[in-house]
Amino acid sequence: ETASLNNATANSVATAGDMLLQDLNELADDFLSLMKRLAEETHTSNKNKAIFLINNLDSVVCIFRERRVVGKELNRILEDLLKQRELFVEEELLCHGFSKMIAFLQQTEAHLVAAAKNKDMKQDMVNVQVVEALVRDFASNWRQRLEDMNRNVLSYFSNFRNGMEILKQVLTQLLLYYTRFQDVLRKVFAARGQAMPSFCKDLVPTATILAEIKKYALSI
Repeated sequence: ETASLNNATANSVATAGDMLLQDLNELADDFLSLMKRLAEETHTSNKNKAIFLINNLDSVVCIFRERRVVGKELNRILEDLLKQRELFVEEELLCHGFSKMIAFLQQTEAHLVAAAKNKDMKQDMVNVQVVEALVRDFASNWRQRLEDMNRNVLSYFSNFRNGMEILKQVLTQLLLYYTRFQDVLRKVFAARGQAMPSFCKDLVPTATILAEIKKYALSI
């Protein structure tokens, strides 16, 4: 009888524990749903929605870590936080004059991939005047745009550490985009059997951009 009673008690405790975990999962679901609904109701732009969600999710993560809370609930909030950071990074770059370069890059990369699969497709479907405008625009404005992004990003987020991490993410993504942009130009003109046009001398060396980024990458 004693053994049966102990087993019943253990089962009861296990059941109570399972119920608590289920309640926590539902609470996390409700919290995330509420945050997303509030973001939709209070902000119109995707960028501002992302800022709202990042600040609120980051606050919850900080509280969890201060109280040494671990588990699926924290991981789910962290996953959402990382997704919102990625969305913000793309929106921030689009808002600061890099949208045309990014669009050109993505379209041209897709065309080169398709052309590699279909030998009948032309591989040099680019407008040289458009390319020249993109090259010169970046060369003329990239430093100022980095300054603007640095100032803006740090003003958007209440947690300085969080803001610095996001700033690094934004600047790193910009460097990756520009590196890909230069690679695409080389492939396009190589496919034409041509040397790079003279305006390509205005392409900014990635080492120069990296050196500038390091000025903003304060130690965290």
